[in-house]
Amino acid sequence: MDSYRSWILLALVLFVAQSDLRQYRISNRSVVITLVAGLALNTCIHGWDGIVHGCLGILVGFLLLMPFYVIGGMTAGDVKWLSALGAWYGPKGILGVFLVSGMILGVISILWFVSNRNRPSPVEPSDCEASGVDHQTGIDEVFNSSEKRRRLIPYALPVALGVLIIESMRMIASLA
Repeated sequence: MDSYRSWILLALVLFVAQSDLRQYRISNRSVVITLVAGLALNTCIHGWDGIVHGCLGILVGFLLLMPFYVIGGMTAGDVKWLSALGAWYGPKGILGVFLVSGMILGVISILWFVSNRNRPSPVEPSDCEASGVDHQTGIDEVFNSSEKRRRLIPYALPVALGVLIIESMRMIASLA
């Protein structure tokens, strides 16, 4: 059963990552499907304890990203997505997904920064100051701009890579 669980989860996260890469959006439908499937699976395997475990994972996933959402560094879809994955992993597991995907996001961010450092900024700070516009734009403004592909990293990508690493290690461990 554990192998099926991993394959279903991998299919879900890869689908969501592909969608986020294309559209810079994590759909509510994907979030609900992931959340319900995680709770259902945990309930089938562990009964009442599975529901509690999944709900605590949802709460922890939400609390981990909420500060980043509040300061404008993430979208609500990112917060909901990690929360939904908490239904699969529970509180300790979702913390692991958060940490692994955070390290992957750090590497992607460094590579992104290095690849974009010689490109001119789409809006120079001096232009903004002259027009009275604050050059510290929020994520919503960047998200709705034509520059989003250059300025944003879809969060579902590092999460999918983190889940891929975790589930691969889980499957290898079950073979030993």
